[in-house]
Amino acid sequence: MNVSELVIGRTYFRLTFSDADLTMPGVEPLVYLGQVADDGGTEGIVFQDTHSYVHHGSGLEGEEQHEDIVLYFMPESELGAIYTLAELAAEIAESARRAVELNYPPLKVRGG
Repeated sequence: MNVSELVIGRTYFRLTFSDADLTMPGVEPLVYLGQVADDGGTEGIVFQDTHSYVHHGSGLEGEEQHEDIVLYFMPESELGAIYTLAELAAEIAESARRAVELNYPPLKVRGG
């Protein structure tokens, strides 16, 4: 995904996996707030958790930020883990296919 494709106020989904075989997805819905620069001048993109967005609005607006607001500042290079709902559905379907193909492998504990 490219930053120019993101729409402020729209929900996107961060996809992570717990296993190397990519069969155990974790999904976090996030609202895109825009591109910003931090105090040091580093530019990035900002997302907010959906729960606090619904209850408190954008964490980039107003003088004081509510303590429950969770903001995610990330460089553009991390957009590879951000998906639209349609893209997420396709990735989850592929993850399910891999899980079936591998007979639902158990999660392995590292170093143990």
